[in-house]
Amino acid sequence: MNRRDKLLDWIKQRHKGQLIRGTAEHYIDHLIAVAELASITPLGYETGLCHDLFEDTETTEAELFSALISFDYTDREAHLIVNCTVELTDVFTKKNYPELKKKDRKAREAARLAAISSTAQTVKYADLIYNIRWVLRYDLKHALKYLSKKRLLLAVMKSGEPSLHLKAVSLINDSLSKLTSNSFTDL
Repeated sequence: MNRRDKLLDWIKQRHKGQLIRGTAEHYIDHLIAVAELASITPLGYETGLCHDLFEDTETTEAELFSALISFDYTDREAHLIVNCTVELTDVFTKKNYPELKKKDRKAREAARLAAISSTAQTVKYADLIYNIRWVLRYDLKHALKYLSKKRLLLAVMKSGEPSLHLKAVSLINDSLSKLTSNSFTDL
């Protein structure tokens, strides 16, 4: 078994029993889809698999690092994956900043994301692409607002892989155009 397969098996165990909101699909399917889109950049696949690990499981940075080393990632590679996973973990949450209004937390989170590494931004683009498709399929009621917010986010997140950034921006623009012209059947 190669190191990617070992990591995938480990991530499956960490997210065992979790489902994609509003579906009966296993959460690992989301992680694999993001990983595959992010594989355009070095270690993007691995970071894509791990991107929600610290938010959605009790896994620590040390545990992830140790697992990566045991799967034959180099020290440098393991540090990059862990650091990107940390960068992709929400900081300005209600739990961490209960005194801030949601709008303020979201603005601070967007500013923070604008400054993360190019690898982390590339994975974020992949995550947005997946999430946009989910919203268009399962939450059309909130799609216009969601897409508008994500368009603003992508306007300040420009350090990642350019082709994936363009893909995310194009998906948003095409979807907004179809939503505002009532062409729902093409989404």
